[in-house]
Amino acid sequence: MKYAKHIVFFLLINLIIVFLAIYLGNLTRKIEINNNVIKLNIQKQKNQLKVNKIEHSFYNNPNYLKKLHDIYFTYEEEELENKIVNLSNISILKENKIILINLKSK
Repeated sequence: MKYAKHIVFFLLINLIIVFLAIYLGNLTRKIEINNNVIKLNIQKQKNQLKVNKIEHSFYNNPNYLKKLHDIYFTYEEEELENKIVNLSNISILKENKIILINLKSK
């Protein structure tokens, strides 16, 4: 009976520590789930960036610009070649006209 108060005290402290550990473990699990969702989003963005890099490399090709124009614009245009502009002759553009820009200068 000499140590009964000390045993009860240590049991209560251990019980509090166990519940605190369970609570912190639950919070950690929520953070882990959130981190996994963020990692998946980052991976999706990296994949999209790879696609965008491929798209950009094709975008620098004037033939690809013509193909895109054919896909998105249903009407036929006779002077499509004249609307593709290089960086060297970009200053001679007229206002209110849709143009395609070729970033590779000759």
